[in-house]
Amino acid sequence: MNAKISGILSLVLLAILLVAVNVLAGAGLRSARLDLTSGRLYTLTEGSKNIARKPAEPVTLTFYFSAKVAQGRPQFESIAARIGELLDEFARASGGKVIVRTVDPEAFSEEEDRAVQAGLTGVPAGNGDSLYLGLVGTNTIGGREVIPLFDVANERFIEYDIARVIQSLSLDKKPVVSVVSSLDLAGGFMMDPRTNQPVRKPGWGFIRELKQLYDVRTLQPDSLVIPPETTVLLVVHPKNFNIKAQYAIDQYVLKGGNAIVFVDPLCMADDAAQQSRMQPSAADLSSNLESLFAAWGVGFDTAQIAADASMGTRLIAGQGNRQQQIVFPPYISVDSRGLNKSDPATGKLTSVNFAMAGVLTAKPPADPSNKGGELTPIIETTDNAEVLQASAMLALTDPNSVLANFKSGGKKLTLAARLTGKLKSAFPQGDPGAAQAADAKQGPAEPSAGESLKESAKPAGVIIVSDVDLLSDRMWIQNSMFGAMKSADNIDFLTTAIDTFVGSGDLLGVRARGEYLRPFTRVEEIQRSAEQKFRAEQEQLKQKQAATEQQIMEIQQKRPDAPENGAIILTDEQMKKIEALRAEAVETRKQLRKVQFNLNQDVEKLGQWVKLINIGLVPIVVMVIALLWALVRLAGRKSARSRAS
Repeated sequence: MNAKISGILSLVLLAILLVAVNVLAGAGLRSARLDLTSGRLYTLTEGSKNIARKPAEPVTLTFYFSAKVAQGRPQFESIAARIGELLDEFARASGGKVIVRTVDPEAFSEEEDRAVQAGLTGVPAGNGDSLYLGLVGTNTIGGREVIPLFDVANERFIEYDIARVIQSLSLDKKPVVSVVSSLDLAGGFMMDPRTNQPVRKPGWGFIRELKQLYDVRTLQPDSLVIPPETTVLLVVHPKNFNIKAQYAIDQYVLKGGNAIVFVDPLCMADDAAQQSRMQPSAADLSSNLESLFAAWGVGFDTAQIAADASMGTRLIAGQGNRQQQIVFPPYISVDSRGLNKSDPATGKLTSVNFAMAGVLTAKPPADPSNKGGELTPIIETTDNAEVLQASAMLALTDPNSVLANFKSGGKKLTLAARLTGKLKSAFPQGDPGAAQAADAKQGPAEPSAGESLKESAKPAGVIIVSDVDLLSDRMWIQNSMFGAMKSADNIDFLTTAIDTFVGSGDLLGVRARGEYLRPFTRVEEIQRSAEQKFRAEQEQLKQKQAATEQQIMEIQQKRPDAPENGAIILTDEQMKKIEALRAEAVETRKQLRKVQFNLNQDVEKLGQWVKLINIGLVPIVVMVIALLWALVRLAGRKSARSRAS
């Protein structure tokens, strides 16, 4: 056999070997995984693995994905592949308890009818087709959980969504979450001030989310009775709660009940917010549990608003073609800098949006014998924060002025905190409702069902949040062509906080586990610094321009005479002064334009440096390394030859 034939046979054998190795690897190494990402984003958490093994009876997960319709749409194809991989991981970790099926619901097929009947949402894809990307979970006793449409914009929530479905189908009985609020959280009707006609008001999205996980009970604040089976009590915007409701909350907490309290100095979701736009001084948008907080050692001033220039949210301000993006410090997007990583309620979160939040402080009770509870911050601002007056924010007309006049207090402000320790009652004399009834009847009150507690039986389990608006849909839901998408971890903060009291634990490590997209934090820092400087300079120049125009007007009004035809006659000195002022006004406008132009110069310079490093420096470094390697190898060959000779 000559060398040519031998070479051809070798190539054929190598090709066959390559195909065989790939086939064998695909079959034999299907379970092998190597995740080199930061935070192991493509590996199931221990919580997910525990949840997968939890069902006593098999759970079937049917993944509906319109694969044919999605062809040529990479955003759907990539996310569907990711979902499929995660479902396989859950099935593998379950040991046969989780069964996965994948269905392509083609148009006008029985599979599409089943998808629609199950409650899946189809995205219009043209030509009358709908694209489905949802999940239906069922168990052997008739339980059903549905994800109508996966959030394609937030890949980090997919594992949590799947784990939640499996856990819900594994529970015999859901924990009871009782909700009491002065707001109409479930929806209903309200009067439209423009038409004076009743209009439908949708319910809050967080209530819908809670109902998927828990047995949600809605309580009435006017006649508050907290069910004994309550696992967690949610108190949302306790505005003007009567003494009976406050006493019920007080006794529930002292008996060892878990509570999450949302108060607010300026609740923009309050129905009175519409009135505040017309009469700012007449509207009361605040809520507080002042008596309870005073006994618990918690300070909360409804006249104060927290603002943060470093984590202020970017908003669109202005009208028409004068709209511009600004940083608004009272709207705070808290990121990892303000989230307590050692607390299970916030340790796995990435961002929580606040709007006009208040400030929580530790405040010793007036009674020296009452030490109060221990207040541990779990969500804070940065130290680039200041306290604003709520009345000023309510009457605010120029959002730009907040950043322009911002003066950092140099310390962090607490937005949410966990209250622990032994607490004393805010009603040491007993049930105030019974005392009122006795006074009304001019006689002894009827005996109560049980003795009033004056001190907690065990360490308290309370979380206090200084903002109600963070629960409103606009703060954590973003509407897009794909439906409602999560834009922040607000709802995950709430449900994780509930889970810390429920004690399930497994979902805690799954929620909002990490970011797949990493922001350019250095660029964001430069932008904020430049914008704060720009706003301050802009405000000064605007004031200077307004003062100049006022001076011109005053000079024109001080004319020496007023002829019958109304013409303005100015002296030469006045004319020179006006000309000088007009020249100054022109120069001021030039400076304004220059400040606006320079706003993004630092960011552009950083971008140019990054491009230079990526395009120029990195290839040069690679070439130098390759050249050095070649020189080392050449020197090695020469050394070997010299030794051989």
